[in-house]
Amino acid sequence: MIFYYNDPMWKVTEDKNILFLFLTWHFTRAPGEIFKRLRSVFLFNWNYFSIPFLLRTFFAPWRRYKFSYGKGIDVGRFFEVLVFNTFSRFMGALIRLGVIIAGVLVQALILFLGVVIFLFWIILPAITVFGVIIAFQWII
Repeated sequence: MIFYYNDPMWKVTEDKNILFLFLTWHFTRAPGEIFKRLRSVFLFNWNYFSIPFLLRTFFAPWRRYKFSYGKGIDVGRFFEVLVFNTFSRFMGALIRLGVIIAGVLVQALILFLGVVIFLFWIILPAITVFGVIIAFQWII
């Protein structure tokens, strides 16, 4: 098919070079989409590990296991309940601390992989051009 200069298709291809359109998309729109997706994964992980909730309830008893002191004065019962409730709070804090540390480590991993993916995306056109050059050198 032959395009004539006054043909509307000729104007479109003349005004918008596909290489220019690709590079514009690759370096302007796509990085924004990458950051939006990374932010989405980051927020999902933050909510998945419930880090704000775990920090708010850090010293709450584990699985709400706690005894009541009861009525009356019984020194033995008082110390028994005090030790159990303290131990339950300690176990709750210990397990929550482990989950918080795991969540923060996964957040750091997500951040690191996000930076690696973004940098790879930025240098991908150069890698492609370099690969094509190397391929032609192997052929010749």
